[in-house]
Amino acid sequence: MLEKNRNSFKKSNKMVAFLEALPAIKSPNLSCFVIGESLSFFGSWMTQIALVWMVYQLTNSPILVGVAGFTNQAMGLVITPIVGVLLDRWNLRYVLLTTQIVSIFLSSLLTFLTVSNQINFIAIIIIGILQGIVKAFDLPARQVTIPRLVENRSDTYSAMAVHSFLINTAKFVSPMIGGLMIAKNGAASCFLVDAISYLPFVSAILTMQIKPNINNLSTSNSTKILHNLKEGFIFAYSFIPIKSILILQIVVCFMAMTYVNLMPIFAKEVLKGNAETMGFLMTATAFGSIFSGIYLMQRKQAIGLEKVMAISTLVLGVSLILFSRSTQLEICLILIFIVGLTNTLTLASISNFLQVILVEEDKRGRVTSIFMTTFLGILPFGNLFFGGLANYIGVDNALLFGGVCCILGTYFFARQISNIRKVVNPIYQEMGLLS
Repeated sequence: MLEKNRNSFKKSNKMVAFLEALPAIKSPNLSCFVIGESLSFFGSWMTQIALVWMVYQLTNSPILVGVAGFTNQAMGLVITPIVGVLLDRWNLRYVLLTTQIVSIFLSSLLTFLTVSNQINFIAIIIIGILQGIVKAFDLPARQVTIPRLVENRSDTYSAMAVHSFLINTAKFVSPMIGGLMIAKNGAASCFLVDAISYLPFVSAILTMQIKPNINNLSTSNSTKILHNLKEGFIFAYSFIPIKSILILQIVVCFMAMTYVNLMPIFAKEVLKGNAETMGFLMTATAFGSIFSGIYLMQRKQAIGLEKVMAISTLVLGVSLILFSRSTQLEICLILIFIVGLTNTLTLASISNFLQVILVEEDKRGRVTSIFMTTFLGILPFGNLFFGGLANYIGVDNALLFGGVCCILGTYFFARQISNIRKVVNPIYQEMGLLS
């Protein structure tokens, strides 16, 4: 018994030492922010799951599920690049406060409409469009804020890794609880939890200290939004590392990440299940996301992330292909766990890598928004495309197609790794990460 307690104590000491080794954990400023936003993401994921399930129950149409996913995020493609210019000008605290308050209102409205039995497909589409506009401002603002919360620039990777881990932890918990709540209490309970979940983040936004952008565009000679926007696109295209990971993110978002919207269809048509079956699948994929977050935190630095992106995208494609061919729930849970792990590992690595190598602070908002455009803007087209594809060739074959395209995307990205390293190694040396 004593030996068992000693082993347990050693394990706990190792966990404490691991957490203390992360520079970001030592910053109350950053910790308050990422914990608050992870709670808000907990509610957001529950709402996303509940909306997808509700649309499929109301319409019984894979195409309309794709349409709902498209409208929820399509505004991102239109306005997110412009948002980047505005974020380089505006006060980030006010932007974040505004987006949280509007999100609380929209989730409360969904709760009311569902409880009063007034919810319908049109209402979901309208609210989805409004939520998409809010996300176009909110998600880039969160990404831009994090590097301005750390005291030392070399701690940026650690901050982004902790940020990804806590968000993916929320992503793990919310599908499991959301699936059970939908099955027992209905979708309205998920919407209500979402509305409440923003309150801790509002408190964090009011108390945190954000470093000002000393090169703020509002004080520069150039005040034209379109000119500033063009500068951001030219910089992203001409900088090889950013250009390469941008293309990879487009491939993953369009061809792979759309599997989330296909889960209700796969659960019902292939596995012959219900809302709980979907909850199990979403929990397994989110559990994989947690493991990817733990891996990225224990790395402690960005060196070598380009190789991680290539390998994880390759495994993502293979696991999607195998998942599409499986009909047993147990095997599907294992495979979708790998899908969730590699999908999140690729996208989180891209996000962390970007914030580390982006040294031009006056372009951070614009470049971050360009990347968020590939997430908020490309993803809805992927949802629409794969919703239609699943309707014509079946959800299993649609997932197979996405997996094959991920493998092809890996091949083209891997060919650029040597060029990426030539550019980023001097940046790492300047930051003291390479001797």
